Amino acid sequence: SAASDVYKRQASYRKEVNKKKRAGDELTTVRGIVIPADWDEEGNVLAVAISSPNEQEYFVEQDSKGKELLGVIRQEIEASGIITKAMKGRNIIAVRSFSLKAGGDW
Repeated sequence: SAASDVYKRQASYRKEVNKKKRAGDELTTVRGIVIPADWDEEGNVLAVAISSPNEQEYFVEQDSKGKELLGVIRQEIEASGIITKAMKGRNIIAVRSFSLKAGGDW
């Protein structure tokens, strides 16, 4: 019926609007090796980045989930998170979840 067609179009339009509002909050999956990115005076790692095979680096936001990556330095992971651009074009990822990957399991 015409009424249901109008309703479907409105529902579809609402989804599009909501997608645009949340465009910056979309989860992106990144694969790579966790590498140290910042150290204290004693050489302890304070922050990490994910180095992907295409030579992109994603600096990990040091929230509670990001700090978990301090325990998997030099290991291959797949991480999902929200990526933002910082000064000088750096990519920053707020990790929401991650899993360890066996060597070559890409």
